[in-house]
Amino acid sequence: MNSKTLKKNSLLAFLLILGLTGGARRIRAAQEPTFDWLPANDEAVRLDPADYHTGRVYRPSDQGGSLHVDIDAQGPVTVEMASAEEWSEALRHPELIARVTFRCIREHVLRATYVCDLPPERPMTLVIRDERNGGRSVFTGLGATLSEHGTLREFVSPNDIHIQYYRWACVEECNPPQFQWISQLREKYELTSILKVYGGLTADRDGEPFSIKIKSPIPMAVALVPSHVADELRGKRDNLNSVLENGSCKQRGVQSLTFECTFDLADGPQSLVVVPEADGRVPTGKKAEVEVIASKCVANCSTEPEK
Repeated sequence: MNSKTLKKNSLLAFLLILGLTGGARRIRAAQEPTFDWLPANDEAVRLDPADYHTGRVYRPSDQGGSLHVDIDAQGPVTVEMASAEEWSEALRHPELIARVTFRCIREHVLRATYVCDLPPERPMTLVIRDERNGGRSVFTGLGATLSEHGTLREFVSPNDIHIQYYRWACVEECNPPQFQWISQLREKYELTSILKVYGGLTADRDGEPFSIKIKSPIPMAVALVPSHVADELRGKRDNLNSVLENGSCKQRGVQSLTFECTFDLADGPQSLVVVPEADGRVPTGKKAEVEVIASKCVANCSTEPEK
């Protein structure tokens, strides 16, 4: 074999090895998971002029977070984010609306994709306002078709809005755990001034989300607290305000709202506490509805749920 043939064979061998290496790299690259925004739950909302709607509460990590929402409205709306704490206070005291600091404000929206980068570890609430001037401001939550008396609301000039939420998730080359929203409790009961406590709520993994829904004709205080704290509150309503001040999963003065909280395994058993606000008059014969659902792993779980 002459030197020219040897050089030619060596070059072919080198190119073959390079091709195999590149192919292996491409295979590894193809196996890396790909993420994208996927549709989550959606909402149908109806607003009159100057109405506000309270959307989902987002709880970013210590690195911050982002959201992606599609808005489709018949009439122009303003979409914005507010501190969950500030907005909750404004729901209880509407005169404080002027003091609420909004971010990611997008005006004159009819049909658009709304995105916003959220600050680290600061719960934020999606807020939608009907831009038409109705000479008034009405706060509404999920289930805005109900009036403050619990009867079917009649709209003066309805603006129908569809909100499509999205979640950031793996879409290719992945075998992620499969989660499903599973009901933990659901009850419709006659209103009473007595504190209602529902126990037996536990997280199966760190960061497990719980969605709490309340619907009532009068303002209510709602919170998920450690079960031992809830047990201490039975018959001791005077301690409720201090417990709620220190709690992280709570809402005050709400009538129709859905909000989410996350818990870790180390947090232990939790209980839902529901009670009318102290300054509210409890109507006779009226009922409230409470519901808690949790996102439980149902397939491809890395560990078996604790029994």
